[in-house]
Amino acid sequence: MLNDLQLNSILEDFDIAYWKVNLHTKEIIWSDHFESLVGEPPSNTLFFEHFLEKVLHKDYRYDFRIEFDKLRTDPHNFNQEVKIKLQNDKYRWFECRSLKNKENSNKDIAVLLFVNIHQSKRDQYTIEENFFYYRETADMTSTGGWYIDTVTNNIYWDDVTKKIFECPLDFNLEYNERLRYYAPDHQESALMIFDKCEKYGIPFKAELKMVTLHGREFWIRATGKPVYNEEQHIIGIRGVFQDIDINKTNEINLQNSLDIIAAQNSRLFNFAHLVSHNLRSHSSNLSLVSQLLQDSKKPADKLDLISNVTDISKNLDTAITQLNNLVSHESILIKERKNIKFKDTLNIVMTSVSSLINREGAEIVADFSALKEIEYIPEYLESILLNLITNAIRYKQPGRKPVIFIQTYLSQEQAFMEISDNGMGIDLDLHGERMFGMYKTFHKNSDAKGIGLFITKNQVETLGGSIAVTSTINIGTTFKIKF
Repeated sequence: MLNDLQLNSILEDFDIAYWKVNLHTKEIIWSDHFESLVGEPPSNTLFFEHFLEKVLHKDYRYDFRIEFDKLRTDPHNFNQEVKIKLQNDKYRWFECRSLKNKENSNKDIAVLLFVNIHQSKRDQYTIEENFFYYRETADMTSTGGWYIDTVTNNIYWDDVTKKIFECPLDFNLEYNERLRYYAPDHQESALMIFDKCEKYGIPFKAELKMVTLHGREFWIRATGKPVYNEEQHIIGIRGVFQDIDINKTNEINLQNSLDIIAAQNSRLFNFAHLVSHNLRSHSSNLSLVSQLLQDSKKPADKLDLISNVTDISKNLDTAITQLNNLVSHESILIKERKNIKFKDTLNIVMTSVSSLINREGAEIVADFSALKEIEYIPEYLESILLNLITNAIRYKQPGRKPVIFIQTYLSQEQAFMEISDNGMGIDLDLHGERMFGMYKTFHKNSDAKGIGLFITKNQVETLGGSIAVTSTINIGTTFKIKF
């Protein structure tokens, strides 16, 4: 056993205090350094009891007494972390452990070392506290961490990421299975941003549609950045996934609502335009004729003016009929969609305009083999075909037999219909922006009203679709409808 001088010499520079314990009498001798830390106990007071009651934190008193009582039978396995109150009334962490004695002498004496571990304990608590806040924040915000080792092609997901993807905690993602967790229409985008990060060190922030282990699609915000080794070579990509599905879905729904409102406002504006320009012009003409009738003196002049009143009333009736048709088309929205065969709808339309088809010798060719039917509002589909077919016939190229080709098909699970003709064509550079406006005409046909394409566009967009046009002057026009 080391003597006191040797022991003090060894421990002097390490801020380590000690006890010497007589295992038979339980008598305790404090080292000078221990006494300088906690203060001198009152006279006539047992060192051990004073230590338990006044120095040792109450949370550790019971366990310390139990382990201390075991010193006689097992003097070399004492090891506890405790909080001790110093003379400044502040508690500090110490590790109390028995000094191993490999000599055969002084077996009745045990030495307990008190090693100051306060700083390391604080660091440990700081790490644990930070990790706690990280874990809680990650859970509350549904944000999980991930890492891709680009050298070994190993992928690591933390527990929150596994939770986001509805995977068990023991789940391991294989590199060649990674795309399975991206929605098909987002796989190419994901490959591109990860490839740029791995090859060129370009960090990324992107919103992607993902797929859970059980096949549920949802939105995430992916953030990633490269990881470099000491030679500044990219060896990995680390980042986070944040589940933003609720917010993204609400954003999409809000945008859809805004689009619907904008479309409705546009239709309302055009509707107001119809009333203010069309009806007002008729009423103004009628007022003018009425004034002229009052001022006219000759019967012949009055008869001519009366014929003008007849013409004005007919025109006014036509305008009101068009207005009523628009209102009727809007009211169709309350109807349910039905399963409609394109062939049956085309037959209805061709029957209704058979005289126009026969008079102009028009040929209508239809190919519905790729998409025979669709869930749609019957009146809308009839109106769309009617407007586009009659326009194609009316605006035929002079001297050329009008041919109209109608085709339906699926592309990426989306339904399309194309209606092409060999007519006069439209100068889209000149008229493209106002192509579907109300009262917009592009040829000098006397029966052109400029309302058919406006109605068609509104019908298509009201049901969530879109319409596009391509055209070449003197060659023909193609309307492409996405349902």
